[in-house]
Amino acid sequence: MNEIYAAILEGLSSVANNIAHFEWELLFIWCLLMAIDIASGYIKACKHHKAASSLMRTGIYRKMLDTFSILAILLMQGVISYMGVTAPIGSILIGAFCFKEVSSILENTAKSNGVLPKPVRHWLDNVRNIVQLEENNVDKMKEIKKNDNESGDSAKIST
Repeated sequence: MNEIYAAILEGLSSVANNIAHFEWELLFIWCLLMAIDIASGYIKACKHHKAASSLMRTGIYRKMLDTFSILAILLMQGVISYMGVTAPIGSILIGAFCFKEVSSILENTAKSNGVLPKPVRHWLDNVRNIVQLEENNVDKMKEIKKNDNESGDSAKIST
């Protein structure tokens, strides 16, 4: 029985060793940015008289999914490290999550009539335009697929 405990303890210490090599400062920064984003989103909702528990719950669910994604990234980083590959994949992906939080904070500030420097406002407008174009393209692709499916179904019926 002691051998089983020793094996489990050795496995846990190996996982801890892999995790210890991760840059925890980046994860801490992401957590702070996420908290600031939640607060700025709440301020925006209050300012527009749209504060509702259902909207907050949806936002918290999204943050939970982000947290699960980060956990999966950390675990994958451990697997990659265990395989002998030294690549900062976890740091790069968590950096992308940090970028997402900063973008959301800036957007909340802008929608709450906060004062942002002109280059930041210009950047947000460009990002908003790009996102809108991508959403329009997705909608067009869905419509094309729907039309293709409908025409394919009618062709099957007529034969």
